[in-house]
Amino acid sequence: MNCLIVDDEELAHHVIEEYISRIPFLNLVKNCYDIQETIPVLQNENIDLIFLDINLPNITGIEFLKSFNKLPDVIITTAYDDSAVQGFEMGVVDYLLKPFSFERFLKAVYKSYNQHNNSKLLQEKSTQNFFKESFIFVRSNNEDVKLNLSEITRINALKDYIIIYTETRKLIVHQTMKSIMEKIESENFIRVHNSHIISLQHLQSIGKNTLTIGNERIPVSEKYKAYLGKVVEKYK
Repeated sequence: MNCLIVDDEELAHHVIEEYISRIPFLNLVKNCYDIQETIPVLQNENIDLIFLDINLPNITGIEFLKSFNKLPDVIITTAYDDSAVQGFEMGVVDYLLKPFSFERFLKAVYKSYNQHNNSKLLQEKSTQNFFKESFIFVRSNNEDVKLNLSEITRINALKDYIIIYTETRKLIVHQTMKSIMEKIESENFIRVHNSHIISLQHLQSIGKNTLTIGNERIPVSEKYKAYLGKVVEKYK
């Protein structure tokens, strides 16, 4: 989901950026510091979600919401609670009071994510991207190797390379973790550590700070633990 931060405080941008970096399906398109800067981005980019402050220079967040008939999903992020009712009356997804925790932020984001999955994104993935999600080609040992996504059990970072594991083989590929995550683009794969991506299909168990795939124990970092817990909760 492409998202946009609209806030006039530098600290707020840093906090929200860091939270966004922990959620694999969020892609930060731009940081905006006032509404004037926001409008051309909405006109030229495909934005799914806006993190919007209320107290902005020149035009407030509420005035911005009133000015547009159709906007992407909006999550208000503010230090003031006096506009909550107005915000919800205008259809915002959620209203976060600063300072908010990552867990509260993640809960708000999931509201938007679930709405998209139940409509537009679910339909697009089942049609346009079907073949893209079924398999990929990766360059390994000077060959283009076709790899079914259902084969992949986990991916491990190794300096400038990644190791893609299946139940029967491993492939060493000159690629970054970010680029392979974009390439596989499936809800079945989640990042659990800066150096590890795992397949939910092949996940066997989850401990306090590790999980098991096959005979391997994979570390789960604090940065991704809350997101992993949220994913698992969906299947309970």
